[in-house]
Amino acid sequence: MMYTSATLPLAQAGAEQRARLLDGLGAGLDGVRHRLPRQAAFDAGVEPAIALRQHDMLREWLRTLALALRADTGGPRTVPLGPVAAVGAHGSAYGLAGSYAMAALAAGCPVLARAAPAPSCTELAGLIAVAAAAARLPDTLFELVVDDDALLARRTLRGVICRAGARPVPRLLPALAELDGSEAAFVLPSALNGRAEYLGQQLLAQPGACPVVVAIDGDGFIDLRETIIDQLAAGATCTRHAGGAALPAAGEVRMLGDARDGRAAAFAEVPAAALIANPALCGARHAGLLVRCADAAELLALAWALGPLACASLHVASGDAALSAQLLPVLELAARHIHVNRFGSALRPTRAAALDAFGRFRRPFFHHADAPHAA
Repeated sequence: MMYTSATLPLAQAGAEQRARLLDGLGAGLDGVRHRLPRQAAFDAGVEPAIALRQHDMLREWLRTLALALRADTGGPRTVPLGPVAAVGAHGSAYGLAGSYAMAALAAGCPVLARAAPAPSCTELAGLIAVAAAAARLPDTLFELVVDDDALLARRTLRGVICRAGARPVPRLLPALAELDGSEAAFVLPSALNGRAEYLGQQLLAQPGACPVVVAIDGDGFIDLRETIIDQLAAGATCTRHAGGAALPAAGEVRMLGDARDGRAAAFAEVPAAALIANPALCGARHAGLLVRCADAAELLALAWALGPLACASLHVASGDAALSAQLLPVLELAARHIHVNRFGSALRPTRAAALDAFGRFRRPFFHHADAPHAA
């Protein structure tokens, strides 16, 4: 068989039936909230409070996805992509049930996920199977596998969610980074001058890979740079990118902080002109970048050069209205999601985010007939 046993039943399920699947999983999560986060924390090696927040965020995503399904007002007919693989290490239930994996189920796509042999992963898969049965859907719509390469070799796949970021996937399969990559943050002058220290602290408090931070040179830029250096010296962490050390020429780069554990510093300062000339350096970088723009025109040029972006953030204050009015249309053309006055590329469970998330796992289709045979 060229598709999984759950593919056709789930594809043919209506929005209400898929919403009931999400409702059932949510109810199951409510029933284990007192203990599943503790087990997931142990599995992942994180604090229980972090796992509890992840549990509640997953619950809110399920609720939001179900509401979005029920509020669907029609439009062009679409069908699910088909079976989706979630590849990369998933060490606990909440890594396994990322927002995109749940959105794929909401869209009508079976999910085959690589998981560590962790009790919380097994329990989550069991909760999904129970919810599927209650919604009269196949309990095989969410399956656990142990090997990425074997999973990607399956001819049944129609999409890939990449937990660990970009990785080679079979030709023509759409691949979606589970965290949607790291953001590009544009900090405008009034916001920068008024809260540079706060922004530097918030920047390094975000989980995930170090972003690209773009600002115009001046006193606020210097304050932001010094805050980043101080935070790194005080032990703040920032995940380095896995790519090679692709940065502009050494004379144009200033590493912020000291090398640790044989690796370069987690942040580097570079001039905007170097990235405008070669935007690919952003994607291949090994560190976060603090990008120094000479003026507003250079900031606008860089915003366009860095696109397309999955996510961008815009940090503004009342004095930034004129520049923000110029920058926002450029960001709307360059980025899929724009956050205002917050760092972090992770999407929050809003109706717009839910519609976009499961919309990525559906596609339109078209019937064509020669004129003599048309109805």
